[in-house]
Amino acid sequence: MIPADRSFSFLAGIALFTLAACSQSSNFSATSDAPVGLGTVAQAPQFDLPAGNQSTIARRVAVSHAFTLRLPSGDVEVTQQKHLAECRRLGCTVTNTRLDRSNEGRINARSSLRITPDAYPEFAKILAAPPAEVISHSESADDKTLQIVDTDKRLELKTALRDRLTAMLRDPAPKTTADLVAIEKELAQVQGDIEAATAQRDYLRTITETIMIDISYIGQPTLVAGFDFSPVRTAAHGAGRTLAQSLATLVSFVVAVVPWLPLVAFVGWAVRRFFRRGRTLKSQA
Repeated sequence: MIPADRSFSFLAGIALFTLAACSQSSNFSATSDAPVGLGTVAQAPQFDLPAGNQSTIARRVAVSHAFTLRLPSGDVEVTQQKHLAECRRLGCTVTNTRLDRSNEGRINARSSLRITPDAYPEFAKILAAPPAEVISHSESADDKTLQIVDTDKRLELKTALRDRLTAMLRDPAPKTTADLVAIEKELAQVQGDIEAATAQRDYLRTITETIMIDISYIGQPTLVAGFDFSPVRTAAHGAGRTLAQSLATLVSFVVAVVPWLPLVAFVGWAVRRFFRRGRTLKSQA
């Protein structure tokens, strides 16, 4: 058993060591955003790196592109599948796909994917190939350098703290039950922080080592002699539904009126009888 004052000093040492590690990692927290205009080349935002690291830390920028393609509605699904096949051939990762069909016969689609910078130029040429027409293209960039530096530093400090706590736990020197519980609790907390920081670091590296591409497919109706007859086709398809709705309204009206017909007939008969009796009395007078 360890005296109470020594146990208190032991626990205080753990707390001070933890606070020191957290305060060191907080000195590296920062974020940065860079507005980018449509059709321009994204430039990394400017900021100051920690002193002494300017020459050793490489810029890590998350780049994203957004394409809007216009093509006939009948070619949207085939073109989207072709682009996805080319994407897989180039080694990219598809994160999201969507295909919408409207009642007017128009088809729209959307795809999101991540691709390596080396494969991006070839894939951009594939997107611009007929029958698709690129009607808009935007590029944006977000510098993640400081976030990655901050995450790596916190991970380094947390790892060192975990090693110290593990060494303290394995130290054969006698410890109280309270000391062991405190060390194990702090060790579990530090391990959770390490796993969270590792996941954040891996995510930041993924978005800075690949390019995000969002593709919107806008389907256009088929033109006949330069005119869009899709409204006429939609009206023809909807004629049957309109007729059915009209018949349903008529049936509802008849069902609502029939129960009142006997009462209406009785009231009519009573009114006519009243007027006839009045005329008879008047003639007799």
